Amino acid sequence: MSSLKSRLNVLTGASTRHNKALREINDWTEAIQSVLTSYDLYGNSGPDILLSKSGQAKFDLTSLSYKGRPLIERAGKIKGPEITKLIHDVVDCVESLRRLMIHPSLQMERVKQGTVNLRSSYEKLHDALATIEYL
Repeated sequence: MSSLKSRLNVLTGASTRHNKALREINDWTEAIQSVLTSYDLYGNSGPDILLSKSGQAKFDLTSLSYKGRPLIERAGKIKGPEITKLIHDVVDCVESLRRLMIHPSLQMERVKQGTVNLRSSYEKLHDALATIEYL
């Protein structure tokens, strides 16, 4: 039965769409990981590096949200756990953090909470993606 199902997925293109969407989302999550590590948002230093390089950080966050928005719709093609909501949450956290970076009066305390929210959402997405296999 599973052999028949996999052949049917190949013939209809469902496995190709699944694999393509999964590959795009994995590439995007690698970009998020790169931003998190380059601004040391996993370390204990807090958002100090992020705030000191606010111009480049705003550009990086804008790029992540721009690339992430179309993935929300594409995530529906992935078979498995609900990835669409997780991607939507990560994009919202990136957008929120970017908006906080624009307003200097909101920066320190709220940026700390924004980075915690982004890390949490990213880790949930990363864990869900780890359970999904290519077809």
